[in-house]
Amino acid sequence: MNRIIIFLLFLIVFNTTTKVAAMSSSELNVIPTPQSISINEGEFPIRNDLKMYLPENPKLEIVSKELSASLKEFLGFKISFTKEKDSADIKFIIRDLDSPNKIPISKKEEAYRILITSEKIEVTASTDKGLFYGAMTLIQLAEHSLNNNITNCEIIDWSDLDIRGVSDDISRGQVSTPENFKRIIRFIARYKMNTYMPYLEDMLQFDSYPSIGEKRGALSKTEVKELITFADKYFVEIIPIFQTLGHYENLLAMDEFKDFAEFPGAASLCVSDENVYNFLEILLKEVFDLFPSEYFHMGADESFDVGLGKSKHLVEQFGLAGVHAQHYKRVYDICKNYNKKVMMYGDIILRHPEILENIPKDITIVDWHYGVDFKYPSAEKFKDAGFNFIVSPSVWNFVSTYPVYMNSVPNIKYITDSGIKNNTLGMINSNWGDYGAETIKELIFPGYAWSAQCAWNLSESEIGDFNRLFFEDFFLTGNNSAELLHESFSNQFNQITWNDAFRHPLLPFREPVWWEPRLKPAARYELISSSLQIQNKLLQDLKLKARRNLEYINILDFLTQFNKWYLLKIDTQVKLTEVLNGNEISADLASFIDGNISELSGLKEKYKNIWITYYKPDNLSMIMDKFDRLITYFTEIKADLSAGKLTSPEITSSWIYCPLDTSSFVRKAEFKKSFKINGKINSAALQLIGDSFVKLYINDNYVDQVFVRRSLSLLTEYKRIKYLDITNYLNAGENHIKVVAENFGSASSAGFNLISKIKTDNEDIFIKSDETWLTKQLENKDAAWIGAKLKPYRFDVIAPNFNTKRASWIER
Repeated sequence: MNRIIIFLLFLIVFNTTTKVAAMSSSELNVIPTPQSISINEGEFPIRNDLKMYLPENPKLEIVSKELSASLKEFLGFKISFTKEKDSADIKFIIRDLDSPNKIPISKKEEAYRILITSEKIEVTASTDKGLFYGAMTLIQLAEHSLNNNITNCEIIDWSDLDIRGVSDDISRGQVSTPENFKRIIRFIARYKMNTYMPYLEDMLQFDSYPSIGEKRGALSKTEVKELITFADKYFVEIIPIFQTLGHYENLLAMDEFKDFAEFPGAASLCVSDENVYNFLEILLKEVFDLFPSEYFHMGADESFDVGLGKSKHLVEQFGLAGVHAQHYKRVYDICKNYNKKVMMYGDIILRHPEILENIPKDITIVDWHYGVDFKYPSAEKFKDAGFNFIVSPSVWNFVSTYPVYMNSVPNIKYITDSGIKNNTLGMINSNWGDYGAETIKELIFPGYAWSAQCAWNLSESEIGDFNRLFFEDFFLTGNNSAELLHESFSNQFNQITWNDAFRHPLLPFREPVWWEPRLKPAARYELISSSLQIQNKLLQDLKLKARRNLEYINILDFLTQFNKWYLLKIDTQVKLTEVLNGNEISADLASFIDGNISELSGLKEKYKNIWITYYKPDNLSMIMDKFDRLITYFTEIKADLSAGKLTSPEITSSWIYCPLDTSSFVRKAEFKKSFKINGKINSAALQLIGDSFVKLYINDNYVDQVFVRRSLSLLTEYKRIKYLDITNYLNAGENHIKVVAENFGSASSAGFNLISKIKTDNEDIFIKSDETWLTKQLENKDAAWIGAKLKPYRFDVIAPNFNTKRASWIER
């Protein structure tokens, strides 16, 4: 293994000290690759006395700003501007493009032509936008020129797709600062993307409902207007994605809005409640007034809760497809009243294709798929049904510390291919921030740029060439150290999922999901360890050579340190497992635990500093909690080891349900238990978790309820567990606990998990949900009380610590 590492390091040193080869006739360092390139003899020299001509047009001020800034910052030259077109060395001219045999007529709005000779550079386009895209190409040519000479050539260029952009989930954690939003806009515009879709949910401030997005970093109207103005300068249209049916879990978990839910804990709105449509129209009017785009994206994906509660009667009457179609038309009509063109996600439609026959044909469907396939048949389905559609892959930034590029790269390429073959309007590459958005969003920039390449010129999209060009363009290193770093972090054997990293160290190692390699911990340890040595070498070289985006290197530095700590966690977890299995405690185990606590504390601060560099501080606390929770686990383990009582960390109370027969359970039930307290009650705490809606009563007094369910939101995860002080509800002598449970899923069971610790002068009393509880059906008036039955829960639940008042946590 050591010989292999030494050999790899030799190759890295050799490669990273070699200047990028001279430009050949078959390649130009431009992303996206232009459609037509003709290389000619000679070169155009970039120098200080260059004069540039631009038409007098406010829309083109950004061209002069970006081009002059680039030449000054990266080449050290200052150009002057002239109003005399004939005397200019670099000319930007608006006129009809005279290449009808090359440029499709429908593509002329964004097309451009660049002619570079030894004496001049001429950029021609029919529109301001075309000139801007020509400038983006010219900037890349100049920045990557050898010895400040650009190869003479003619470029004639246009896009494969009309709509090219990204959607940006700001609803689950990371909300960019105003400056970082602008950086994202500049970035996608550099690679000729023209659309930015912020995914909002509750992340917009509303005059009508000030509590929406409160203390969450919700965008103010001033921030939105400023961003729209900025994006317009870069020819980027901002189209809001605002949900109108599903993914309302954050709002519906609030007392103010919970009555709009299909059922308690639902993530979908109730489509049988007219108040919901009044509510939606009030919100939508504010959204429409704020975003001037003619398009509005109404979301409507993953509305799995529709018809399971209050609207069940509608589904029985019209069917699930009919109820969805009716709702879509209601929202569509609101949008049309405000002159908006409607977009919506297509996943529910694909589950119920008859919807296509019952909704307006001018809805544009956003066809999202994140799995990896050569073909995506839904593109043909939407085309054949007569709908305009947009394909939507993902950058895969929602599971691991580094985006899963082995999935996103082919997903982006092949869904774009399926779209082009079926006349799609465009491609929107999506990022998602599931469970708090731990993955630093700046790491998805290569995925954004790759999708820009595929959407502009798919036939010339080859990932090897792209990676070489992109990382040189992003860092301006003159070598391939950044590209090799990316390949190392992207390697499937180096991927670390967040739920694995933050998993309780006493739990068994998690089983890999479909895209992860099946490796023994020792093999995983060795592969990550050997890669770390290479990554550190590459990182040091990148720090020395990079001339642009230097702050990005801090993120890569954090990742190497995180990976190093993760190896320590694996090592510690193996040792702890041996102790749980009855083996002796190793002499160095305490120092390993201390090392984890120390490393995690340092990583927490580094992560915090990265977050506040790019994002608003709101929502950071949820990620800090993940670090703190793991630090707490290690601290508790150390204390338990000292006391000689190390045990499984999983909750000791059981999940109990009301049986319907020998193999199934009821959806609504009552549970009860009686117990006696002797002596004075000093304190009493109780923890309750529901599956999924439960109400708690003690001695016939209502105490509290749990109704929030698991979703993609980390914010609502905190509300899934109630840790309660029940001292004042208890009496000396006989006491009674009642729990009413209900689950609205079509094939679900109503149950709960309860654990309580009561301290008296005489003893500690523990009350736990188990088979000693009695239960009966509530939908059968003749049902008798019977014994509760146990059923495994699908997620690991960590036991609470009553001594420190730490509640349980449900593992991912």
